[in-house]
Amino acid sequence: MNSTIQDCIEKEIVVRAPKERVYAALTTPEQFVKWFATAVEGTFETGERPSLDFGEYGKFKIYVVAANPHDYFAYRCVDCSVHSPHGFDGDVLAEPNTLVEFTLVEVEGGTKLHLKESGIASLPSEVIEHTLAGQSEGWDFMLGRLLGYLEN
Repeated sequence: MNSTIQDCIEKEIVVRAPKERVYAALTTPEQFVKWFATAVEGTFETGERPSLDFGEYGKFKIYVVAANPHDYFAYRCVDCSVHSPHGFDGDVLAEPNTLVEFTLVEVEGGTKLHLKESGIASLPSEVIEHTLAGQSEGWDFMLGRLLGYLEN
């Protein structure tokens, strides 16, 4: 890993909803499709490898690292931009991947959601800059959709 390269993206939002509701939106396929992917095949249990369908951008397997209700959810994924639009159906753990972590904390008026995607510096050097820019913008967009889903 190159220590001069930014290794992670971090975002934080406050959602006007209880932790249980936010956690369910992150970990229940029926709710996940309302703000993130268009379809989910599988479950978000620890150790599972569900497939997320992003329509024209392809289907991507993830590996669920942890699902600790209602505080923490984490998964590993491959860089979608490298495999789009064909998707990725292989073993996430056998490929260069990143760790996406959602930490939920109850605050006055709702839930603080802290997102961290790390491991970017360990990706192939030719995709790091593109991944940093694309994922940072992508997370802003997706967290906005999550807010819209939970607060409307």
